[in-house]
Amino acid sequence: MKIHLITLGCPKNSVDSEGMTGILQAQGHTTVAESEQADVVIVNTCSFIASARDETIAVLHEMGAKKHAGQKLIAAGCMAESHGDLVKAVAGVDAILGTREWMRIGEVIGEQPKTTPAKNTFAIGNLIDLKPVDPTAIDLKVPGEYADWRTSQIQRSVTGPSAYLKISDGCNLRCAFCTIPSFKGDMRSKKPEAILAEAKQLMERGVQEIILVAQHLTDYGRDFGMKDGLAELLEQLCTVVPEGRWIRLMYAYPHGITARLIAVMKAHPQIVKYLDMPLQHADPATLRRMRRPPDIERTKGIIRDLRDAMPEIAIRSTFIVGFPGETKDEFLSLTEFLSEMTLDRVGVFRYSDEPGTHATTLEAKVPQKQIERRWHKVMQLQQEISTQRQQAWRGKTVDMLIEGTGSDDQGRPLLVGRSFRDAPEVDGQVFAWGKGDVGTIRTVKITTTTEYDLWGTVV
Repeated sequence: MKIHLITLGCPKNSVDSEGMTGILQAQGHTTVAESEQADVVIVNTCSFIASARDETIAVLHEMGAKKHAGQKLIAAGCMAESHGDLVKAVAGVDAILGTREWMRIGEVIGEQPKTTPAKNTFAIGNLIDLKPVDPTAIDLKVPGEYADWRTSQIQRSVTGPSAYLKISDGCNLRCAFCTIPSFKGDMRSKKPEAILAEAKQLMERGVQEIILVAQHLTDYGRDFGMKDGLAELLEQLCTVVPEGRWIRLMYAYPHGITARLIAVMKAHPQIVKYLDMPLQHADPATLRRMRRPPDIERTKGIIRDLRDAMPEIAIRSTFIVGFPGETKDEFLSLTEFLSEMTLDRVGVFRYSDEPGTHATTLEAKVPQKQIERRWHKVMQLQQEISTQRQQAWRGKTVDMLIEGTGSDDQGRPLLVGRSFRDAPEVDGQVFAWGKGDVGTIRTVKITTTTEYDLWGTVV
């Protein structure tokens, strides 16, 4: 069968989509670039915030309206799990597959023995032979699904020089603004041997950069009784990932960043000197209402320790403005923190109520106009900080992972890619005059800097 898969949301969804594609290709199915060509369309959905849910519903409506005779539409992933009623109500959706079910996509798509499902139970092998399924009668509660995910060595379909590798799913934190634990559950780590096997597979396929992702990266291995689980995993990964390839860390919460983890990052050249550390705020009172660790001085100490060990490290973080009860003084604490710590990369979210979260019950909501003003103020401040941080790279050299080739308006060959300071999609880029192949790493001398990007020449 011909499969068209659409991925919405975060990199963790991308990993699941690559896994589904790998399973289907191994089963003999083929992927196509356009939904019109497909026998089956799969939408891997996102429900992180309201705008993500709106996008999901819009895409499902579009795919449902475009269905041709005999085509089936499957909604998979987070919104299928967390807001199944809304997804089922979209005209044209034939079935849903929750976040813990994606490994069974081969059974859904493949030719399976026909059995009669019990009432209100979804028999996964029964969906596409191809027969209509009433999505209002679906129940995807299948025991043991995490055992498969934690131990299986999934054949992934990867394109491009970078690949995300999910090392755990779910989260033990209960932040006041976050819905993820309500449908993902507690953090559950993937077995180290399965991670190493997947990393080896990616290396064999020519991947130059592995990006480790999780809801809570620095909590890895806690459910196995591991101490400093992420540091231990990284040491093992560096036996599989050779020097000259990259390992990048995303979603590393500060209270899990230990002296050993810093030492491991410093010791291994494969681990790029970059850390994504979502902090969400910098005022203790706001952090308490967020149900986050409020010791901001400890966080500052961690940042200083990272920079002492690795002076060129790029630190990225995300923050929320307008959280309920955020006063002028609390917002000032945030801007003062950013001015003092001069983080390299910052993303800023405008707070919005998420149904089912503790934050929705909090009083003293910040007016939307005030939220917008605060968002613009933080973005302007960070742009100034980023500009200064970028300027320090003038005249220096940096390794660049080439992601595209072309030419400028004078016909000179021009490359585009990323340095160790830049994660895909969320950070800046490097542009360099010179020649090189996509998927290779070249050294670039920086001549020009902008707020977010670097420009130079291949040396």
